[in-house]
Amino acid sequence: MRACVFCQIICKEINASIIFENEDVCCFLDRQPINPGHLLVVPKKHEAMIFEAEERYLHALISTAQKAARVLKKHFNPDGVIILQENGIDTDVDHIHMHVFPRFENDGFRIVEPMINKETLNFHSLQRSLKEVWKTA
Repeated sequence: MRACVFCQIICKEINASIIFENEDVCCFLDRQPINPGHLLVVPKKHEAMIFEAEERYLHALISTAQKAARVLKKHFNPDGVIILQENGIDTDVDHIHMHVFPRFENDGFRIVEPMINKETLNFHSLQRSLKEVWKTA
């Protein structure tokens, strides 16, 4: 049996509430949902993080996440929809995935942003250095 729970779901080694799948992605209900309808979209090719992923799977991932958001909007008529993809520090499963879930007024979910002193940021310098790195990434 594979160690990655998402690979196990993709290979039907463990049960999941699959909503959609094709040759590139699988979309299923999250077992620890933020709200009812919380979906996970995963590429069928295992990659731990976005940095190594093939564009084919990333394209399928985002287009399926968009479709999932449309489905949630139509089904739940939420106040909003969150599409979230994390790498590294907060990743709960080492397999690229997107969370897509409906948001409702007063549902209690919050993304807490740190208080950063914007006065100390040199946006021009940061822009210049990021543009240089962009050329080689």
